[in-house]
Amino acid sequence: MKTAIITGASKGVGRATVKLLANNGYKVIAASRNLGAMKDLESNNVEINRLDVTDEKQIQSFFVKYKDATIDLLVHNAGGGAGPTQIIHESMDNFRRAYDINVSGPMYISQLFVPTMMKSESPTIVFITSLCGQIPFRGSGNYSNAKRGQLGLVDTMRMEFPAYGIKITDICPGTIDTQIEKKDNALTAEDMAEAIQWVSSLPKHVNINHLEISHINGSKYII
Repeated sequence: MKTAIITGASKGVGRATVKLLANNGYKVIAASRNLGAMKDLESNNVEINRLDVTDEKQIQSFFVKYKDATIDLLVHNAGGGAGPTQIIHESMDNFRRAYDINVSGPMYISQLFVPTMMKSESPTIVFITSLCGQIPFRGSGNYSNAKRGQLGLVDTMRMEFPAYGIKITDICPGTIDTQIEKKDNALTAEDMAEAIQWVSSLPKHVNINHLEISHINGSKYII
């Protein structure tokens, strides 16, 4: 049985991925700040954990709990910004928090779990990025910049982590129907979960570097 860690597992893409993988033979370690929202996911195949990816001590405790496991798949799904702002009105606290959510936290989690992933036959780390990291939009000060930083982290890890036998993928969606501003024909959380499962199922010599997904009428310039 393969084992997967999913962050941001209480809703949206994370929640859908927990369900799909658990129903397809994975043991899933589900992590989120909102433990109560994951109670209904808990089962023989799903363990739930409170984890704030911006909290270094919580990350360390989470790692200690699973340091002897064999982790096959790590999905960095927890993300988001610290409120919509323009740069002129941005606060340092908001900017730092956005980077901690999208860059610093995933970096530290990935770093800690390398030894557990090296025990897997085909370990894969998946980042859920965003088109906003490529094409900023007005009012996305901390979010777009943090997502661009996340893409830089992914590119660096993609160069370094093959030395440990670990594949690195980023899945970059357009509009998903879990976002605040819903649009017609948006992707669903289940669409994203299917993509994550597919990437994780490929042979060990196959790495999907970057997977950009939109709905059928979508464009990378319409977010």
